[in-house]
Amino acid sequence: MLGFSHPWLLWLIAVIPVLLFFVRRAEKKKLKKLHESVHPQTLQRLFPENEKSCYKLKQILFILALGFMILASAGLRVGSGLKELKQEGLDVIAAVDLSTSMTATDIAPSRLDRAKYEVKRLISMLRGDRIGLVGFAGVSHLQCPVTSDYRTASMMLELMDKNLIPVQGTAFADALSTAINAFPDKESSYRAIILISDGEDHEQDIDKVIEEARNKKILIYTLGIGTISGSPIPIYNSHGDLTDYKRDNSGSVINSKLQEQVLRRIANSTGGKYYRLGAVRNPIESIYNEILHGDKNEYQTHEFARYTEMYLIFAWIAFILLMAAFFWPETRKSKTS
Repeated sequence: MLGFSHPWLLWLIAVIPVLLFFVRRAEKKKLKKLHESVHPQTLQRLFPENEKSCYKLKQILFILALGFMILASAGLRVGSGLKELKQEGLDVIAAVDLSTSMTATDIAPSRLDRAKYEVKRLISMLRGDRIGLVGFAGVSHLQCPVTSDYRTASMMLELMDKNLIPVQGTAFADALSTAINAFPDKESSYRAIILISDGEDHEQDIDKVIEEARNKKILIYTLGIGTISGSPIPIYNSHGDLTDYKRDNSGSVINSKLQEQVLRRIANSTGGKYYRLGAVRNPIESIYNEILHGDKNEYQTHEFARYTEMYLIFAWIAFILLMAAFFWPETRKSKTS
């Protein structure tokens, strides 16, 4: 099956006959003017009868070279076209807490920056698996649907910050519900959610969504970001300068601490596991290794089969034709009887 990398360039072939028309027209005008202004005997000396012009042959060589250059530029290739391939992998969704408490700096450079760094490391470890992203605070948002396009997932991760979710709070139930509904293959055998947060759940109504995850055999792993001693929540102005710390109604600075209880309960209730950043080395790698012990799903994807690129062959043919056109003599002696 023939194909082209840049098929739109084939339209340039239509330019060739137009170009040829104007060249021939210019030749006729030039020849007519020559006959009008030059004496016939002079013309006979300029163009002897025993010499035959090779101009038309050179012109054909140039046109053929141009045609092959267009084919080379269009990227002619030979292959079997599209085919459906089955890939095996895991479906993983990372749900990242984007609430204001995640801006605390007890984990450098901040809890949120470190959470995003861990997800970035997770993406770099994936091999044939699919990843999705959910951001949440008071409500949740599907930032990136489940995909095997790791570059797109990484770009969408960079856009996740505390300004993405206007409603503040930490709604685990809504985040987990969004993640559960984001899995595209309802019958797949192994799916996992990695919930990354400092654990300050202000909703406390997660039993129903935990039961849903358990019924659908979705494991939930949780990663706690923060310290037990805690840290104040910084407030920055529009220029990114620190202006104050978040305070309660009495004016006292709020000290945001890592709340492990709810994170541990979510993980244990679904057969997952809770990890705390700093308590173990490379927690995201440990979570991924845990997930790898599960059954892998087969999912279908469409991609191009391998093609044999032909552009170099046509480029060489065009080069040879151009060289022949340049070095071919203008005239040659005609055979005499």
